[in-house]
Amino acid sequence: MKKQQTPLDAAVEAVYLAFAHYRAPEGLLDVCTGCCMDAEVEREMHRLPLRQLTQEHFYQYNDSAKSEVQPADEIKYYLPRMLELLAQGARLHHSTEIYLDRMGRCKADAYSSDERDALLSYARAFFAQGLAQWEPDQKGLFQAEHAFSILLMWDYAGVPIQPLLDDWLADDREAATLNFVDSYYWEYWMDGGTITNAFAEAPFQAAMQAWLNDPGTKAAWAHKLLKLIEKGPPSDGRPACSKCGKTHYPLTERITTVFDAVAS
Repeated sequence: MKKQQTPLDAAVEAVYLAFAHYRAPEGLLDVCTGCCMDAEVEREMHRLPLRQLTQEHFYQYNDSAKSEVQPADEIKYYLPRMLELLAQGARLHHSTEIYLDRMGRCKADAYSSDERDALLSYARAFFAQGLAQWEPDQKGLFQAEHAFSILLMWDYAGVPIQPLLDDWLADDREAATLNFVDSYYWEYWMDGGTITNAFAEAPFQAAMQAWLNDPGTKAAWAHKLLKLIEKGPPSDGRPACSKCGKTHYPLTERITTVFDAVAS
């Protein structure tokens, strides 16, 4: 039976279509082959068909020293395959937040309106599919990162995060609410009501603070959390502490803590 195409699958193909006219760079890529990227891997990125490039190619490419402003045509040639691999769960850098840093380093006018639309559609499909996955100890599309870190990844990519926040607020799936609980609890409440991710810069922090403290946002999440509390949350599935036999920071505690914060 043929696998049913998901919105993310369709978004990947739309990105390929939007960037189809770009060609592989002829000269040395914007990398350091002296110590950062293996010279043969760099040559393969010129020689191999785009869809044959692997996670290893892009991990070295993204991890390499690079120019502050990226060569747009080079980035836009590789973007479809990089995003396809991301949708398959590939690890593209040592830190998820900066997987797509090169994409965001192109000049502000580097992308056409059609290209920007394709990238935003991909980001929305990626975020929505990741929010549908919440199971203890399951990495899923977010690779065990909380959703706030995924939003920061898209911020680094230069993709506006407000449409993703709007989608999340409109998402009534239980998994999406549980993703909010864990993001809010671990990446915001536990840090004293601030976004303290080491990669988060002031504009991202301000945007998240504005969204999290907006009365409408808080009321919407309070309503979703109340429904979850009344229904009864799923099993946390986290193992008990080997020393004391208790489960620290259980899901029920995380939910009620976040509910109290957003309902205040």
